[in-house]
Amino acid sequence: MKTHLVLMSALLYATLASAFENAAAATPDRISVFKVPLVCPAAPQIGCGSASKPILLDLERQPGVLEAWLNRAGTIISVVWKPDSDAETRRNVTAELKEDHATELEGKSRDNAVKDFLSGKGWYRGADVDRLSEEEADIIAARLVRLVQAKTALPKDKAEELQHAFSDTLRKDLTGKSVGPNRLEDVAREYLDQEQIKILKEAIKDEVAIENGERPVPKEG
Repeated sequence: MKTHLVLMSALLYATLASAFENAAAATPDRISVFKVPLVCPAAPQIGCGSASKPILLDLERQPGVLEAWLNRAGTIISVVWKPDSDAETRRNVTAELKEDHATELEGKSRDNAVKDFLSGKGWYRGADVDRLSEEEADIIAARLVRLVQAKTALPKDKAEELQHAFSDTLRKDLTGKSVGPNRLEDVAREYLDQEQIKILKEAIKDEVAIENGERPVPKEG
């Protein structure tokens, strides 16, 4: 199993590296950068994979677009144009992006963003933003367990198992790999008693409020 995971990680790295080599080969005049509101509400330190994924995949289906990338922070989309893309094609794609509340960067802001993009660090292409969704799932899972622990005693091993179960469920939900509705309360019944389930339900309400911007993201620890 360990060898399999190592091989999978190596394959993923090689795939990402190859994709970025293609992007890095593009000259700056074939790159457009857009400021976007795709920060994850539940984890504001990263971009929202589930919100950005359909936008990036749709962009790469557009005529003239070679690749579309999101930065880790969820604040910038970089579009790499095909060598034969013309001005009208670019204008049409830009107009569609504006419908998603994107603003094209110009001047020094553009130069800095293009330089950052070409560095190859912290950018995700298309479906690769699932990695951000998985990270978001882990953050939410950890926070839910902390919210429960704040009101009821949980042995360390049980808390870790619960967090792992939450992460697994949320990862599937956020990356579109879930085969059906997953209720966190149902997942938790293996680890929590009835009174603790009630506490979890309140924690889930708090989490929903955080994700809706109705409550600030609590500090860790």
